[in-house]
Parts: sequence; C-alpha cells; structure tokens
Amino acid sequence: MAEYKENDVGTSETADEFSHNGVQESKNRSLTLASHLLFTETNKLNVLDGDFGAELRRHFEHAGKFGKAFMLHALKVDTLAVYQTHLAYLRAGARIIRTNTYQASKDDFMTYIGFDDREYSSMVRGAAVLAKKAVKTYGEEMGYDPNSEVYQLRRPLVAGSCGSYLLSLLDNIPNKWYISVEVLRELSESELLRFHGYRVQELLAAKVDLLAFESVPTVNEVRAVLKLLRNYQTTRAWISLLCSVDAKLMDGTDFEVAAAMCYNYLPNQIIAVGAECIDPTVTISVMRMLNETRKSKIPFLLYADKRHFSITEGAGGPNATLSQNYLQQLRDAGICYVGGGLDTVAEDMKKICEQAANLHGSKAKSSK
Repeated sequence: MAEYKENDVGTSETADEFSHNGVQESKNRSLTLASHLLFTETNKLNVLDGDFGAELRRHFEHAGKFGKAFMLHALKVDTLAVYQTHLAYLRAGARIIRTNTYQASKDDFMTYIGFDDREYSSMVRGAAVLAKKAVKTYGEEMGYDPNSEVYQLRRPLVAGSCGSYLLSLLDNIPNKWYISVEVLRELSESELLRFHGYRVQELLAAKVDLLAFESVPTVNEVRAVLKLLRNYQTTRAWISLLCSVDAKLMDGTDFEVAAAMCYNYLPNQIIAVGAECIDPTVTISVMRMLNETRKSKIPFLLYADKRHFSITEGAGGPNATLSQNYLQQLRDAGICYVGGGLDTVAEDMKKICEQAANLHGSKAKSSK
C-alpha cells in the first residue's frame, strides 16, 4: 500500500491569499455545541440529506427550463423551492443538510446567471441563509426553543457544499464518472485554489457549520483543498472523492492514499473522507482494510445512489431502501456518515434514517 507523506501537500501563496481576504473571523470561531456532539458520535451512523437536485425538481416548477444550471437559477427565481427542499430532508431525519452551492462556482454563476462579484457573494450567502432558515423551522416544528442549549445540542447542521472543478465541465452531473480528467491534470494549483477559495470565503462568512468538498476526482485537487483549509484552522470539513469501481480516483490515485493524505494532514479539521462510486463494493473493502492498519481510524462517508438500494414489495407498492444488514456492514468498515447520491429524494433518506435508528437501537439492547 502506498504511503502518504506530509510534504505531498506542501504550501501555497495562493492559499495564503484567501486566509487574509474576507473571513478572518473564521480562525476565531469555536465549534457549536451541535457540531461538537455530532463530530464525536463516530460510533453512530449519521445520515445526511440526499440528491439536492432530484428533490428540488419536485418543488421547483420551472426547473426544466434551465437545463444543467437549474439549481443555480432556483437561487435567483424560486428561493421557496430551495427552502422547501432543505425542509423535506430535515423532516426525513437528515442530521446534516448541504447548501444549494454544489455547482455554485464563481465562473458558473457568471456563465449561467450573468452575476458580478457582489451579486455572486449575495447569492452564495443567501443559499446558506435558506438552509439555516429551514433548520430553524424544523426545530420549531419539533418544539425546540432555538435559543436553548438543548436545541444547540440536537439541531441538524448546515454544510457548505463545494463541488469539484469537474462540475464546470459537465453537461449532465450523472456523467461525472465518464469524463476525461486530462483537463483537470493541466490545471495549476493556483487555479484550483481560486476556484474553491471564493466560494469558501462566502460560505464561511455566512457561518455554515462546516464545509463539504464533493466529487473531487484528482489528487491535485485534493492537495489544493487541503492547502486552502489549512488557512481556516477552526473550520471542519469533509472531502468526498470521486472513485471508479476499482477504488481509484479518476486520475488513477488509490483511494487509500488520498484518504490517508486528507486525514493525516488535517486530522483536527477533516471530520470524514468520503467516496462517490458507481459501485462502492471495492471501496468499502478498502476502507475497512485501511482502518485495520491504522492506529488513528479515519471516519468515512459514503454516498449511496438510488441504484444501491434494494427494492422490496409492500402493501403500498415497491419500496427502495438500504437493508439494516447493509448499514451494519458500512459501520463495520468505519463509515460514520451516509448521504444520498444520485436520484435519492426525501423518502429514500427517511427510510435510511429509520434503518439507522433501528441499527442503533439493536446495538444498544445487545450491549445491556
């Protein structure tokens, strides 16, 4: 197994540029009580939201008019649909929801929406506000006092979603496993840092609880993300890696090498290393084997696409869900967070939440 060395990441002047520009207060931000509670519950399976675009289509009546950029346009023309999408996942039981900023790079906003710098800043921060508003509404529905310590301990968290540079090259997100990464290899580190840096600044200014770097396909982009994060030392994040069926990143880097790089370099900031796979079978095995060789275990995250769900027949017709046995296998492999991948909607995540609760309940009984 290849080993990670700390100097594999190195330093960067461009990363330093973002540390002194915009969100200096993030260095002084302490973890919220909710963050502390959730980040230390690695003995449990924490369930995230699902495919934001899939659920958004159910609330955004005119999504079809805007092609691949419909999630960006929703932030401009139908913020209620964005809010309702977040709320649907919270009501389903999600413990972390992600802002509608997966595709919200500065360049894409300028290309598809025509915004300038100030409008971009307002739109990204507004996306975070919508997610936080949904969390507040959900707390009120559950009978919590938003100012109470109990609420802070139990409230769901908001992760600022930062999709890969790869997404700017796609006509259709489901094609992300099939695009050549040659163009990504040619990108300079400073280009990648600036691509992520602008969005990170705005999300942290909006006081999201943590960051979610998603669909990262190359080790070069992993390095850029780590360098950027190092400048926000109190900011927690997960990094999700885009993997092929043989547990390699799209540039051929072994998943275990990239995962170790992430966690070893920033162990106090990286809450999990994730995987997005067409078929996660091999990657799950690699996760298990990697942690068997490590003294400090890596918390893993897995996105389960709709195709990974089993279909069962019930009184109300066919139901898609992950079996409790499958969830137990994920926990045994060191997976602490499960999110919904392609085509998953609120009902799918509700079933996963129910199975996860059953799993925790059965384990609690067996330990008595």
